[in-house]
Amino acid sequence: MSYKLTARQLFFIVASLVVVSSCAVYNDHIVKELEGIEVGNGITLHPKKRLLLISKPTDEVSDSGKPLYRIFRLNYKDGSWCCEEQVPFSSQHTDYHPVFTPDGEWVYFNSDRPIPGSNGKSEKINIWRVKYGDDAWGNPEYLEQVNTKGHDSYPSVAADGTLYFNSDRPGGKGSMDIYESALVDGVHIKPVPIPSLNSSDSENDLTIHPKEEFIIFNRYLFSSKEIELFISYNKNGIWTEPKPLSSINKKGVWELTPTLSPDGNYFLYEKDGRIRVEKINNIKF
Repeated sequence: MSYKLTARQLFFIVASLVVVSSCAVYNDHIVKELEGIEVGNGITLHPKKRLLLISKPTDEVSDSGKPLYRIFRLNYKDGSWCCEEQVPFSSQHTDYHPVFTPDGEWVYFNSDRPIPGSNGKSEKINIWRVKYGDDAWGNPEYLEQVNTKGHDSYPSVAADGTLYFNSDRPGGKGSMDIYESALVDGVHIKPVPIPSLNSSDSENDLTIHPKEEFIIFNRYLFSSKEIELFISYNKNGIWTEPKPLSSINKKGVWELTPTLSPDGNYFLYEKDGRIRVEKINNIKF
């Protein structure tokens, strides 16, 4: 008797293989060595090699006097993360929040670099992506189907290619809201909002579990001027009401850049400009 795998079954098999590969690349010591690395709006680990991309402000400033952000790479060598260098696809404008796809073949990131066909930097933040393979980088691509005249930022990509991000485009609940855009034949289709994740506050930095089991994001609360981390679970295609990460959120502290290690065992985030590391099983919701 022959048996034909469905597309969904095949997707989960491939996603599981990525996790197994990641387990062989990273161990507890290597991940814990990330603790304290200086960052600014960007933390991502390659799933198949010991490669870290971060972003952080530089000494260069924009015309308005704000620091320009750049994307940097570090490799794990001789027992530590070292040899920081700027990636070749970083521009003279501001680039930040790099995110590897679960297969390690693409990096999505934020930038105000010029939109194709325009002159000068963009007045808004847009999402770009760049191909990565054999330790070489392709040419950055502007996501025309995703970006709008507003701010579109903080991408995170699931194993099936679905892009999650935030945007202040019309049609949301207020300020920045979370959207998703499926990948069809290599192209992202028109994004749609995820109402159960959004609020009249501002949903910002986010990270999606590769199999879309849960999403973690931070929310700026206008009433208290606090930024807190929240988690929502995917229950049969429906996102549950977001709950705060009570064991991590601290009053007066902004918890930024939520990130998962490729094997899903660790939760990484930014606090006071440094990487913080928590075992995912130790987090209380």
